[in-house]
Amino acid sequence: MKEKLIVLSMDAMVGEDIDYLRTKPHFSKLMAHAAQVGAVQTVYPSITYPAHVSMITGCCPGKTGIYTNMHFHTRPTPHPDWHLDSREIRVGDLFAAAKEAGATTASVYWPVTGNNPNVDWLINELFFYENEPPEEAFRVWGANDETIAVVRENLHRFPSRRGVTAEPLTRAHTFDDFIMGCTCSMIRRYQPDLLLAHNCIMDTARHRNGIFNPAVTAALDLADEWFGEVIKALEDAGLWEVANVAIVSDHGQMDFVRRLKINALLHRGGFLTLDEGGHVTSWRAYAVSNGMSVSVFLNGADEKLRQEVYDYLNALRQEGVWGFDRILTAEEAREEYGVWGDFTFMLETDGYTSFSDSCREPVVAEMDLSDYRLGKATHGYQPQKGPQPVWVARGPAFRPDAFLPRAGIIDEAPTWAAVLGARMPQADGRVLQELLAWQ
Repeated sequence: MKEKLIVLSMDAMVGEDIDYLRTKPHFSKLMAHAAQVGAVQTVYPSITYPAHVSMITGCCPGKTGIYTNMHFHTRPTPHPDWHLDSREIRVGDLFAAAKEAGATTASVYWPVTGNNPNVDWLINELFFYENEPPEEAFRVWGANDETIAVVRENLHRFPSRRGVTAEPLTRAHTFDDFIMGCTCSMIRRYQPDLLLAHNCIMDTARHRNGIFNPAVTAALDLADEWFGEVIKALEDAGLWEVANVAIVSDHGQMDFVRRLKINALLHRGGFLTLDEGGHVTSWRAYAVSNGMSVSVFLNGADEKLRQEVYDYLNALRQEGVWGFDRILTAEEAREEYGVWGDFTFMLETDGYTSFSDSCREPVVAEMDLSDYRLGKATHGYQPQKGPQPVWVARGPAFRPDAFLPRAGIIDEAPTWAAVLGARMPQADGRVLQELLAWQ
């Protein structure tokens, strides 16, 4: 039998969660004699879409071309303009490597997989803001008839409430119940050799409530229930004892106490102009929030403008009250973190501050649970900070009880490829041979 590999990304799960999960009825089955990485370093900025692309390419965000969650806009769009299409990724991915090795492939809500030609059964990550028909939307982004059968089988689990509410998270108004139902249906119906799925319950709970609290514990309990369903699906398919199963995550989070608007400061400095509604009419410099960091873009490549903006930002930094304690130039960001793109500077949080895109005064932003950057906790900061992501795996390809103190998110794709008998020579990361049974 070919190796089977199921990878479940639990967004914003951190190492501190593992001790609690060891006590749960279903995760404890994974944890028993699993191979584990103590701390997994993510990418910079530490946000979901760049991280997940690096997790399937083994490459840093500069090389992949995905270093933000959303496309750049200076004016509001009706809904968040997420990176959705896999053709935006500039390097080969794990799905292509798996297909070259003769494996069948599936993806459920893994970011930036839209229209990926190397995924046999594809449900791209989409968030529905209006009453769009799910089947039609998933077809647009690459779902075939066999995949739509999985969607239909789980429409009863589609969220009944799609907006942000103050109510505790439940199965009824998260996409995760639908996601996990589809994951189980994929396993039962098609038994793919490679299946990647992405669950957001931990990320949502932490944004809304903070890093560690009873609401987050309740989310971990839900995650354990869903993982129990995955185990049952694998048992029904006759795969639980022979499949390789991994739990990973993309980033941690940190609590913060202030929400500031860098664009309001740039407006004060004369670098952008606004209409009466507070919308940008012209700009020389514009800031895009990554949560606890900011990417600063310049309208033009003029060296005089670059120096002017740098001097202004540095003066703000030296005042020590505007939420950032470091300005990374594009060159420094590339050298230190392997991230590059159209931005000119990155502003890094002081550890207490998150950032809004808004240009309007006052400079202090209100809490906004609908914006992941403005709740009670978030991410986007330098990857060495805060609680770290997780990596736990069990199955015939992994050494029981193997432990590696540290690894990088960019090491995941080459390691998964090795399990499937494939190679990813373009990857920046390496195969974690220390955790594999054939070391």
